[in-house]
Amino acid sequence: MACGAVSLDTLARRFGTPLYVYSADQIVERLGLFQEALAGRDHLVCYAVKANSALAILKLLADCGAGFDIVSGGELERVLAAAPDAVDRIVFSGVGKTEAEIDRALDAGILEFNVESEAELELLAARARKLKRKTRFALRVNPDVFAETHPYISTGLREHKFGIDIRRAVDIYKRVKGNRWLEPHGVSVHIGSQIRSADPFGAALERLNKLVRQLGRQGIELKSVDAGGGLGIDYHAGNFDPASHVRAYAAAVSNALDGFAGKLLLEPGRFLVAQAACST
Repeated sequence: MACGAVSLDTLARRFGTPLYVYSADQIVERLGLFQEALAGRDHLVCYAVKANSALAILKLLADCGAGFDIVSGGELERVLAAAPDAVDRIVFSGVGKTEAEIDRALDAGILEFNVESEAELELLAARARKLKRKTRFALRVNPDVFAETHPYISTGLREHKFGIDIRRAVDIYKRVKGNRWLEPHGVSVHIGSQIRSADPFGAALERLNKLVRQLGRQGIELKSVDAGGGLGIDYHAGNFDPASHVRAYAAAVSNALDGFAGKLLLEPGRFLVAQAACST
């Protein structure tokens, strides 16, 4: 057995077992699929650090131009340790951000905060004002789109506990318009995990595009749309073709954002690393 051109038996004798081995070539290839499929559109592929936070993997992806989606202060520190020059490619997502985590990210100068609730937006504004650091944010909205996945990992309907009902988004953006310390930079969505069809992503992004145009008419020009993660892997199909899967996903997302000239953010996690691993 081998991973790439390296014998797993040799690695097992040298490092012991159990042992996880990741193929750098396959990780870079997976990242390249997204970058190639989105060529011509301003985009940033933000690897979801929670999928695997090994420093070597983070450095490898950063060297290939990836950004990072983090959900904790610990993940922020790991990215900064592995790739300090990638700080302006970090998006801070996730619920329950603490004051200390927000302060550290403000001090570091990350790309943007994906805000999960009105209470979190108030906290972010207060910390930015306290530290005198203007910061960029995106609201995570629920577009009320059914994700074709297990109900326990579906998160895009308006009744779900994460994010903000898309119908409330315009009022919230308008409320903070002109705030000295907050810059409405983008809008974010995450409709679920392990979604293998491109259609739900397209439907969600169409609703975000409509929201962006509506905000533009109110004088609020957003510069980014975060399509979230969740692109699924068929672990049981022997003929799984990641390239065609990514192309279908990229086409659905790009078509849904017709007319939007800002940056598209994507957050693949396990899709980049899960099938680049061998165990022994």
